[in-house]
This record gives sequence, structure tokens and C-alpha cells, in this order.
Amino acid sequence: MTTIARVTGGLMLAYSAVYTAHFVFDTLYDAQDTWAVLNVVSAVGIAAALAANFGHVRAHAGAGPDLVSRVGAYALFYANAALAIWFLRNWVHLLALEEGESVSVHSDVIWMVIAVLIPLVLATTGWRLWRASD
Repeated sequence: MTTIARVTGGLMLAYSAVYTAHFVFDTLYDAQDTWAVLNVVSAVGIAAALAANFGHVRAHAGAGPDLVSRVGAYALFYANAALAIWFLRNWVHLLALEEGESVSVHSDVIWMVIAVLIPLVLATTGWRLWRASD
């Protein structure tokens, strides 16, 4: 189990770096096809992180004195849940756009929030998974 956690954590850390680099530099090249691929990978990563963070919260549910660890586990889980809801809503909306129709300003702002949260949530979850296997 520790090997799976370590590999998953490493993949989340690596993907966070790739996603952040793409987000920062996507104006320098035609990024539409890349975003389509990253959205699928992001959906898988967000779901995997949500499952891992839910398991971490469950492990801390009855935990004793380590309040900081418990609060951190809950905060990461709720941030991950909010990210999952926003991402799924915006992705479905994006897939439902008619040909030639563009994203609304509101949706574009939410995409910016999502683009900041993805590397934060996945990197934090990935680091926790990586370190938990030590």
C-alpha cells in the first residue's frame, strides 16, 4: 500500500508542476488541445485526491490530541470537495458549449480559481501521500 501511495503522491506532485507551468505559459502557444487533455487528467487527479483526502479525514475522525493534524485533514478535504464541485460544473458547462460559442466572463473567472486550486490541492495531497509512506 505504501508503494501505491508513494507513486500516486509522486504523480500528483509532478502533475501539479506540469499544470502550473502550462497555466502560466499557455498564452505563448495554441493551448486549446492541451487544455482538453489536461481537463481529463485533472478530473482523474481531483477524484483520486478526494478519495485519498476522505480516507485521511476518516482516519483522523476519532483521533485524539493532534488537533492541528485533524484540522489540516478536514481543511484539505473541504478545499478538495469545493474544487471538485467547481471543476465538474465548469467542465460540463464547457463541454455543452455550442460550436463557436465562448465561455462567459463568470465561468472564465471560476476557471482561474480552479487553475490555482488544482496545483495547490494536488501538490498538498501528493506531498502528504509521499511523506506518509516514509
